[in-house]
Amino acid sequence: MLEEVLPPLSEKQRDLVAILELIRIENYAVKLNSYTFGRPKKDRVAIAQAFVAKAVYNFPTTLMLIEQLNCNEALRRICGWEYRRQIPSESTFSRAFNEFAQSDLLAKVHAELIRIQLQDRVVGHISRDSTAIEANEKPAPLKKKSLRKPRKSVVPDKAKSVLLPSQIELNIS
Repeated sequence: MLEEVLPPLSEKQRDLVAILELIRIENYAVKLNSYTFGRPKKDRVAIAQAFVAKAVYNFPTTLMLIEQLNCNEALRRICGWEYRRQIPSESTFSRAFNEFAQSDLLAKVHAELIRIQLQDRVVGHISRDSTAIEANEKPAPLKKKSLRKPRKSVVPDKAKSVLLPSQIELNIS
């Protein structure tokens, strides 16, 4: 259906569509839109799908995602926006991300995916770490202890050689 409406999809865009169909994030993000007070929030489903696209495309920043949404019509429409003017600002993305984090949206989606995929199976898994651990082949050499006793200093202590004012005798003649 998307191929009829959109220009030919790239491999990444096909992967994104398959992932969005699999996780069905709209079933969880739509509940975040139901507020009764204040200005209506931007569509959280489209923003959630855009964050999935950010992960699929491996964009390091949200600003790069927004730029790509403005340039790439197919990506913008896959995420749920028809026109460029509908794409929210970076601050709106940031607020939505905070709401997703507060509501544990991704944890709920992950738990549901596991429940659906592995509902009647027993999972047995053994993990072994075969990472090499760097270590010295030989132990570090021990420091040799000196067998000689330390010599006493031949130079007299300076503290003993200093005379106090009461010890000085003045010979005035």
